[in-house]
Amino acid sequence: MSKMVGDSSISGVKKFTALIVDDNVLVRKVEQAFLNKKGFETKFMENGQEAVNIFNDGNSFDVVIMEMKLPVMDGIQATKELRAMGVKCLIFGMTTSESKSDIQAFIETGLDKCFSKPLDFVMIDKAIKHLEN
Repeated sequence: MSKMVGDSSISGVKKFTALIVDDNVLVRKVEQAFLNKKGFETKFMENGQEAVNIFNDGNSFDVVIMEMKLPVMDGIQATKELRAMGVKCLIFGMTTSESKSDIQAFIETGLDKCFSKPLDFVMIDKAIKHLEN
């Protein structure tokens, strides 16, 4: 049996970690299910300030899935702050916005990639490929 990244049933394989930052509980559950199926250990936060705080507390993740529009601190500001803090992990933006200027502003904060919602297996596979390299 060959080892595959993301296959949590095989011992000795690194389990990647993901932080999901979204204020919609249904979206979080769907994204968590997708990521868990691919072998990720996941945590979630409801707003950008909580995401910044969890990194300030010394936690780290392989990937952050960041919603653009969030309460308290939006994904744009949170991503700026994470990058300013020296966070180097992959940060993938998620949005339902169709505004090219909003999406561009989000990308310019330091995102590795911005995706339209909903999350899908193609996006997760891209994240895994980035992590493997």
